[in-house]
Amino acid sequence: MRSEMTKAFGWTAAALALSAAPALAQGAAAPCAEFSDPSISSTCYTVAQAVESAQPQLGIVLTGGNPTLGTASTGGIRLGLLPRVSATAKANLVFVRLPDILAEGAGEAAQTLNDATGIPVPALSGAASIGVFPGISLAPTVGGVGAVDLLGSATWLPLGTFDVEGFSDDTPDFSYGLGARLGLLRESFTMPGVSVSLMYHRLGTVSYGDVCDEPLLGGISQERNGYTVTAGPCLNNEGDPGEFAVDLSNWSTRAAISKRLLGLGLTAGVGYDRFSSDAAFGFRARCPVVGQVDCYARVSDLEVDNGRWSGFVDGSFSLLMATFAAEIGWLQGDDPIQGFPSSSDFDPRSGTFFGSLGFRLAL
Repeated sequence: MRSEMTKAFGWTAAALALSAAPALAQGAAAPCAEFSDPSISSTCYTVAQAVESAQPQLGIVLTGGNPTLGTASTGGIRLGLLPRVSATAKANLVFVRLPDILAEGAGEAAQTLNDATGIPVPALSGAASIGVFPGISLAPTVGGVGAVDLLGSATWLPLGTFDVEGFSDDTPDFSYGLGARLGLLRESFTMPGVSVSLMYHRLGTVSYGDVCDEPLLGGISQERNGYTVTAGPCLNNEGDPGEFAVDLSNWSTRAAISKRLLGLGLTAGVGYDRFSSDAAFGFRARCPVVGQVDCYARVSDLEVDNGRWSGFVDGSFSLLMATFAAEIGWLQGDDPIQGFPSSSDFDPRSGTFFGSLGFRLAL
């Protein structure tokens, strides 16, 4: 009897996951066209949208807006050949918006995932800039043209440490970034500081949700067109309606302008980020054959790429070598993936606000 039930579960899993020809869609949505049952494919598209939306929002937690909080001016050289160095400590906060794919918010696996949720994601970051070339001067107060600073950052994301709901305890804590800034003008009494920068950031795999911690016999796996699908029954019928895992590499470009007067400063800028991830996601649904048993499907080996524009404004107060600064910024949203249910309360087109508070010391 058990062997017959196991065999039935196996064929059920195959019917759940691999019931159509390979899809032609791109990104995280590609596997969802393979599920012929509309209720199953709707759940798949919702979780796939969570992957596409989470990736850039987690990325902006790492980068923020201005790579050197409170100024757009390059450091240059001081005292002959000694470089100017600045160090910044700041706290970042992004209110990440996603479709609600956790059991606590969405209820049973068979329920339609129509709700949206917001997750406050904090980070603590340290950044440094080192002047390596002072640039050239075109006039007494017009200098720093072509100046170069090296940039570095380290960011702590306490998602696992603070047990932020939905995120796995083994979520990586640290991310690192390296880059450079090119000065177009150095700030002076008459001129603003203007610069452009490019940085690379990398973060390990972030896991959110868990659809099935006790899969029966490990499920059935098949390689498809650019990804792998694993499906099967859940032994304990417990878990979240959806899950995802993404690592993250990010190229962030920034252009900024700043000016100070009597210690008060204002910086404004725009940015463009290119996010790339190896991603995976999964979901639960009622098994098509045995209606009281939950089946799961997990998709892995996906490549997800997104580009986003952002804008930011910094306000600062400087006293001698110290600067206190605050930043508010906005990250662009994007159109929903093809197949994402229009009935959902989550709107991927809405942008995401982010902010920072920090202290910078320049030598």
